[in-house]
Amino acid sequence: MITLPKLNKIASVCVALLLTASTGCQDILDEKVYSQVAVDAFYKTSDQAQLALNGVYGRLWDDTYRDGQWVTLGDVTAGTLIGGGSANGSGDRSGVTNDFNTFSWTSDALELSTAWDYFYAAINRANVLIDKLAVSSIPNKTKLDGEARFLRALFYFNLVRIFGGVPLQTQGTTDLSEVSKPRNTAEEVYAFIVKDLETAASELSPYSESDHTAGKATSLGATSLLAKVYLQQRQWQKAATEAKKVIDSKVFDLLPDYENIVNPDYRNGKEMIFAIQHGGNANSTSQLYQTRMIYLFGPPAMSLANGTSVQFHLLKDLVIFQVRKEFFASTPDTYRKWWSVRDKMPYYYKNGIKELVRDTVKMYAPFLTKFNRVDFSTGILREGVDYPLIRYADVLLTYAEAINEAGSPTADAFAAINKVRQRARAVGTANVQPASLYPDLAGLNQAQFRDALLTERAREFVGEGHYRWDLLRHDRLITNAKQLGITAAADKHVLFPIPALQLSRNTALKQNPGYN
Repeated sequence: MITLPKLNKIASVCVALLLTASTGCQDILDEKVYSQVAVDAFYKTSDQAQLALNGVYGRLWDDTYRDGQWVTLGDVTAGTLIGGGSANGSGDRSGVTNDFNTFSWTSDALELSTAWDYFYAAINRANVLIDKLAVSSIPNKTKLDGEARFLRALFYFNLVRIFGGVPLQTQGTTDLSEVSKPRNTAEEVYAFIVKDLETAASELSPYSESDHTAGKATSLGATSLLAKVYLQQRQWQKAATEAKKVIDSKVFDLLPDYENIVNPDYRNGKEMIFAIQHGGNANSTSQLYQTRMIYLFGPPAMSLANGTSVQFHLLKDLVIFQVRKEFFASTPDTYRKWWSVRDKMPYYYKNGIKELVRDTVKMYAPFLTKFNRVDFSTGILREGVDYPLIRYADVLLTYAEAINEAGSPTADAFAAINKVRQRARAVGTANVQPASLYPDLAGLNQAQFRDALLTERAREFVGEGHYRWDLLRHDRLITNAKQLGITAAADKHVLFPIPALQLSRNTALKQNPGYN
């Protein structure tokens, strides 16, 4: 299992090796001409190359994902969640007017500069590794190359969705002059992503269950991501073809119980195609990780009607996100809703976390509870909660959407979306709900099916950073924002601005239309 504490340590070692070569402990301000011999020698064994690859994986848990910034970009701007800025304690955030709630973000936004910096840092690590593997004689270099290409494609997919066309850095950067490149077109970036994923799917074949269990990229992971890439480009038939390959493999399936998708006891199970592996163990009390993603969604401390102060976990006030009330109210009360968003909790603690009370309490607002798994004996939220990037439910809905958009909703498209809807009401478990609560879909035309599918994606993947990109595929982001009363929403907001800092560093970059 690749865990983030190890990856971060490994990443630091990799950087140190690449930057210092064999210099020892000289003053870092001393000028010295370095030979490439030591750097090249570092990639002579499988263990050394694996160490470098771990450093690429390690960038997944940088600030963009770890600190919830991807959720801000993908969920807050899509209107399913409200972002409250800093982790600033309890209180209803419905009226918070920060930049991403109100579509008033600028090129100085921290979330944007962070995404640019960290994704390109990850890409450069992948580039260096791919370059070195190409000229190495390492026995397993094909597999290592496939994993590196999968990760590089993922990071570029994030960048092109956020900013549109970005500079394509395809080789390891060894000189600052190589950084000053103009933007490629979005089409060129997508073509590069597709090529990387096709190569990765081939190099990682046959599918490795042991790699999947360890949280690594696999051939079917590459195929699943390729389906999503084609879908975002509106290449419907290609998206359907790739998604069908994953479905027909019969390797993955939905977990019967929605509760277990991010349950630490089911890590890298049959539904999770690729996820960011959270550091620590299932019940770790490490301060390094427990103050990050799993605590950012709430629910925070509150007061009962009688004035009693209660809380729901140890770090009672560390929360940023709140569920938008309109989204919560429009979501049927399925079993899936209970395990993703709630406005009440079936327990609370009094006197700090000293007294656990098993009673239902109404909260002042709905919160995202999908990632909260409390250890009731300690009040600490469990770690080992991985962050999903590709789930089998995504493949099913990708297939259904692609089939519908390629012509009309077929029986297979209905079957795919209905499988997700049936799991939402816990069919096949002891918690099954009546079909009338959330019935199967039938008899819809193309437009009706499109509406139903987008709604399904919003409910299934809330908090996973998908919905902005779903709306953009169908030119609905701005309309959706205006329906929520976000009057500032305008056409320019379909892309985020290139970070101001990058424009100052690289004069060859041009800003996106409508931004300064």
